[in-house]
Amino acid sequence: MKKVCRADEIIGRVGGDEFAILLPETDEIKAKIIKKRIIDTAATTMLDSIVVSLAIGYAVKESADQDIKEIHIQAENRMYKDKLRYRKRVKSQTIESFINSINTKYGRERIHVERVSRYCEAMGKAMKFNEKEMNDIKTAALLHDIGKIIVPAELLNKNRKLSKKEFEVYKRHPEAGYQILKSVDEYAGLAEYVLYHHERWDGKGYPEGLKGEEIPLISRIISVADAYEVMTAQEAYQKTENKEKAIAELKNCAGSRFDPDVVKVFVSLWGQA
Repeated sequence: MKKVCRADEIIGRVGGDEFAILLPETDEIKAKIIKKRIIDTAATTMLDSIVVSLAIGYAVKESADQDIKEIHIQAENRMYKDKLRYRKRVKSQTIESFINSINTKYGRERIHVERVSRYCEAMGKAMKFNEKEMNDIKTAALLHDIGKIIVPAELLNKNRKLSKKEFEVYKRHPEAGYQILKSVDEYAGLAEYVLYHHERWDGKGYPEGLKGEEIPLISRIISVADAYEVMTAQEAYQKTENKEKAIAELKNCAGSRFDPDVVKVFVSLWGQA
C-alpha cells in the first residue's frame, strides 16, 4: 500500500487485518485506479507458499456536510462484497500454490500423487463407485499429501528412516491437509479423506487411531494405493519381482494395516503385474 499510494495519503490500521487509506482530492475514478494498483502489486508478491490476497472497497466524500463515518461504512460494505466475490478464487489459487511448493520441495511428489490417483480411480471403478464418488476419490488422491507443505524439505527428501522426533513432525501432515482443504468450499467435502489416509485397520494409525470401518472407505483405498506406490516408486528401473514383493506386503498387512477387502480389490487388479 505504501508503494502504491502518494506521499500525502494516510494509511492506518483500523482492525486486526483491516486498513483504511485517506485519499485527499480523489474522485471515484482515481480511487478505482488506486485500488487496481494495490491489487496488481499484491498479485506479484509471494510469501513462501502464501498467496497475498486483498479485498478492497472505497467510497468518496463529495460534500462537506457528509459524515466521514458514513463514508467509511460505505467503503467497508464494498470491501465485504469484494471479499465474498473473490474468496473462492483466491483460496483455489492458494491450493495450487501449495501443490507447486510441495513439488518444488519434494521432486517425486507430482508423480507420486498422479499414480496414487490412477490406482484409486481404477479401484473405484472396480468397486462400482458412482460419478460423484469417482470424482471424490480421484481428487482426494491427488490432494492427499497437500499437508506436506508444513514438512521441511530435508525430511521429505531423506533416504534413511526418520528419527522419532522427525517422524512426529511428518505425522502432522494429514491434519495440516485437513485444515487447508476444510477452508476451501470446493474441497471441504474431501478433507476427512485426507485426514484419515494414514489410519490403520487395526487402530494403530494416526492421527486419531480410528479402527476398521470407522475409517472412511476412500481413506482406506488411498492408504493401500499410497503404500503400493511408495514400495514401487522406482518401478521403471526395477524388475517385476519388486512389484510382486509389494503385492505380498499388502497381502501380509491385510487385516492389520489395511482393509482386507480393499487389498483383495487391489490385488485383483495388479496382482499379476
